[in-house]
Amino acid sequence: MISLCCSRIVRSRLGVTSRPSVAPEPSARLGNWYVHLVRLGPRQYVLATSERSLLTVILPARELRATIEGNLRVAVGQLLSALNIPPEFVSRELAEMQQVLIAPATNRRVLGSMNELAFHLGVRQCQFSDPVEMAVSLSGIPMSAVGSKSRYGIPREVARDLLVNHGD
Repeated sequence: MISLCCSRIVRSRLGVTSRPSVAPEPSARLGNWYVHLVRLGPRQYVLATSERSLLTVILPARELRATIEGNLRVAVGQLLSALNIPPEFVSRELAEMQQVLIAPATNRRVLGSMNELAFHLGVRQCQFSDPVEMAVSLSGIPMSAVGSKSRYGIPREVARDLLVNHGD
């Protein structure tokens, strides 16, 4: 089980009118996913970022209400496969993402990191036409929010550690 911790604009697009409850502890290794709408010129994208690793996928903004859950699982599966995560770990993570709740975006560390990732996406969007290639590019950006005091963390390395090296 995971929560989609959505910004106010995304909750509005999803038709969530009441204030959602606080996100419960997720069962997925990558944690809850933060979801925010980003405008880059005339295009709109949805950034979905793992709370624990800052691994980020890019989703189409149109028809968000009907497609968010399925598109998120597909995009996460494609990104993890592109990062050479073994299939059994990808399958386990996607199975944990089947049950989804909507919650407010409250973690400022993740929100600030998403702003930085959106900036990088804006700079790099002309280099890639495929959302998976864009996500792979973003997964290599050093981020202080997942690092230690002495070094920045790389989202793809943090995700691999959480998925593969985390004991059962």
